[in-house]
Amino acid sequence: MKKWLIIAMATLAVTGCSSAPEGVNTFLLPAGKTLTVSHVNNQPLLIVRPVEVAAHLSGTGLVYQTSATEIVEAQQNLWGEALAKQLTRRITHDLRQKQHRLWATQLTPTLSTTGAPRLQVRINQFNGVYTGVANVAGEWMIIGASGDLQTVHPFEFSVPLTANGYSAQVEALSTAVGELTTQIANAVK
Repeated sequence: MKKWLIIAMATLAVTGCSSAPEGVNTFLLPAGKTLTVSHVNNQPLLIVRPVEVAAHLSGTGLVYQTSATEIVEAQQNLWGEALAKQLTRRITHDLRQKQHRLWATQLTPTLSTTGAPRLQVRINQFNGVYTGVANVAGEWMIIGASGDLQTVHPFEFSVPLTANGYSAQVEALSTAVGELTTQIANAVK
């Protein structure tokens, strides 16, 4: 009898650990449109530094603004990966697709960045809003090869949600990121 009880308890413990708690949804930003793009020899680099997000956006839950002064972080609707990592990867990908003068690449320890301009993006808003839109706001800057600030562009994009719910919020946020990368690509062309 004890043997069956131990087996049943072990099975329940393993089953409980292998699945997410009921009602939890996990989201990733959709990838931008993909074309086959390759680096061309002698194509200058644009180093995409890790995106900086405001402290209230660095948690695991999606953020929603419930009034003019209040925000909440979802407990059941979570990012599947750190938001800053997703945004850095998406911006790099989109810039490769939307302009061809510079080869956008993420900063890595093995990459020589001497002589390469850098892109820094800071995100202050990345949330749904009670008015039925998703807001993405912050600034981006290009830092020259010698460390001089070449340009700073504040941005704010507001995209209407097509439906209620966090899935629609993620889609609208993704659309706003696409608008941001189009703005950056047009500036670096």
